[in-house]
Amino acid sequence: MKRVTIAASAILFAATCVFAQQEDTTVQQTATQQTTDQQTTVQQAPVQQTTVKQTAAAPQDSVSEIDKTTAEQPPRKVRNATAGLGIRADYNFADYWGTDNLNGADGEASGWGFNVGVMARFEIIDVLWFTPELHFEYFKMTQDYDEINIQLKQSNLALPLLFRAVLHPRAFFEAGPQISLNLSYDLKYDAEKGDLHVPGSDIVIERPTDFDDKIDQATFAFGVAMGLGFFIIPDRLSVNARIYVGLTELYPDAKSIILSEAENDDPSIMEGTKLRAIKLGASFWFI
Repeated sequence: MKRVTIAASAILFAATCVFAQQEDTTVQQTATQQTTDQQTTVQQAPVQQTTVKQTAAAPQDSVSEIDKTTAEQPPRKVRNATAGLGIRADYNFADYWGTDNLNGADGEASGWGFNVGVMARFEIIDVLWFTPELHFEYFKMTQDYDEINIQLKQSNLALPLLFRAVLHPRAFFEAGPQISLNLSYDLKYDAEKGDLHVPGSDIVIERPTDFDDKIDQATFAFGVAMGLGFFIIPDRLSVNARIYVGLTELYPDAKSIILSEAENDDPSIMEGTKLRAIKLGASFWFI
C-alpha cells in the first residue's frame, strides 16, 4: 500500500510539473503575440500617415486644376461706367436759311465758326445714353448785299440735350433738341465794293463804311441736332460729324435803319431767317 501511495504521489508530482510547464509556455506565447501585434501596429502607422499626407495633398492638386482652368478662360470685358464727364471742340460751317425776302442780297449769309465746352453722359440702358452738353459758340458769316459786303458775327451759349444710341463698341448715333442763348450779335457793312442801292427806291448811300444797322437778334433759339461718331480710343477719344438745324427765327422783329430811311412801308428784314450748321469735332472723356 505504501508503494502505491508513493507511486501515486510521483505521478501527481509529474503531472503537476507538466501542467506548470504548459502554463509557462502559454504565457510566453501570449506575451510574444502581444509584442508581435504592437510591432505590427507600429510598422503600419507610417502607412496611415502616408495615406493622410496623400489625402491632404489632394486638395492642392484640385486647386491647381481650378487655377489652370480659370487661367485658360478668356478675360471678361470691363463694362463702361454708368456716368462720365468730358470736353468737346468743333469746327463749324454755318449759314442762314429760310429767309423770305433777301431784299437785294445775293444768297444767304454763310461762314465759319467753332464751339468749345463740356459734356456729360448718363446710362439709361446698355445701348442708350443721355449726353447733355454746354458749350460756347462763335460764328462769323458774310453776305453780299447789292454792292455791299455784310459781315455778321454772333456768339451763343448752346445746350444740346442729346440721346446717344450705341451702334457698336466704337460707333454711335446721337440726336436731340438744342437750346441756344444769344450772347452777342454784330452786323457791319463793308462798303469797299461800292455804293449801297436801297432796294425799291432811288436812294443811294455812298460807301457807308462800317455803317451799323441796329438789328436785334432773338434772345433764345431752338433747333435739333443729330450726328454720327466713332471712338479712336475706346471710351476715351472720339470724333464725330453733326448737323444742327434751327427751327425758330433769329430776327423776328428786326428792322433796318436803311430801309426805314427809304420810307419803305415794310422795313422788316431777314424775316424767317434761321441758323444751320455742320460741325466736325472731337471729344475726350475724363471719366
